[in-house]
Amino acid sequence: MSSHCYVLRSSSRPSGLLIGLACIAVLGGLHCVVPRPAHAIDNTTIAKTMADQAGKSFAAGDFAKAADLYQKAFRLDSQPPYLWALARAEHLAANYDGAIEHYRQFIAAPGAEAPRVAKAQAYLTDVEQELSRMRVREGDAASRSGNPRGAAELYLAAWKLAPGEHELLFRAAVAEQLDGQDLAAIQHFEDYLARATQDARERPQAQARLTSLRQKIAAPQAKPAAAQTQKPAVGTPAPGVVATAPTAAAPKWPAWAAIGGGAALAGSGLVLLLGANADASQLAADQTHGSGQSITKLSYAEAVSRADEINSRSLIGWGLAGAGVVSAGVGTWLLLRQPERKVALLPSGDGLLLAGRF
Repeated sequence: MSSHCYVLRSSSRPSGLLIGLACIAVLGGLHCVVPRPAHAIDNTTIAKTMADQAGKSFAAGDFAKAADLYQKAFRLDSQPPYLWALARAEHLAANYDGAIEHYRQFIAAPGAEAPRVAKAQAYLTDVEQELSRMRVREGDAASRSGNPRGAAELYLAAWKLAPGEHELLFRAAVAEQLDGQDLAAIQHFEDYLARATQDARERPQAQARLTSLRQKIAAPQAKPAAAQTQKPAVGTPAPGVVATAPTAAAPKWPAWAAIGGGAALAGSGLVLLLGANADASQLAADQTHGSGQSITKLSYAEAVSRADEINSRSLIGWGLAGAGVVSAGVGTWLLLRQPERKVALLPSGDGLLLAGRF
């Protein structure tokens, strides 16, 4: 009987089973090492939590806080109930602008409950009327404080919320007229007259104001035509024109006084010059030399003193003579001149003409 002997050899290639086990081990290790991704935030759950908190604030009467929380919940989860609760909280918190916006948004929202839509429509009418009354009160306060422009804007805002209140159009137009907004006032007076009933209390005043504004707008266009047809009387210069006025007889005594004074001055100067000339001749004679070659009648100091005096009188004489000639010349010019005097005619506010001479 023969016997067989088998030798087991280790293979250099691992078997498929060993490879699979190794992969599982590696993947398992990686699963333990690599962190798991965080779960996505559940907006619906957070919105519900905020809505629950808002409901508690609403029940406690803190409507402003409730509105803030409902708005945050609606941003996370756009559900009509949150929008409804937001509009109600804003309404009760007197945030009328926000309430109007969100009531309208809820009414148009798909999936909104029909009973709540009907209530929202009724609440919307109430809040619009309340906000309109508030704007009217603010407009009255602005009008009393001397702010017609602000009053007009507030009255128009109130009318847009309550378009059936035609009186608000009239009050806005009056405020615009006071503010100088003539074209806007005309438009709103016309709108008021087109909408108001025939027995409306403000109709007569609105019609009178509208007529006055139309005449005011048309007046500047009619004035140039009237000015062209109106002609000044013959010989009367037009307003704003500088014309030559008849020359009035000027008094002549200043001219004669200037001539007389000038003649007197010139004569005085001539007398001084003649006297100085005579004294200069005498001084020259007194300084003649005798046979001994010496001055016979004057010493040197006396001669110098007399020469200075003669020179001074000569200068004074020339000055008086010059002044006299100038004065006489001025007087002669006054006698001969014939000045023209100008007259400016200017229109005044009451239609009279103001004249000025120069």
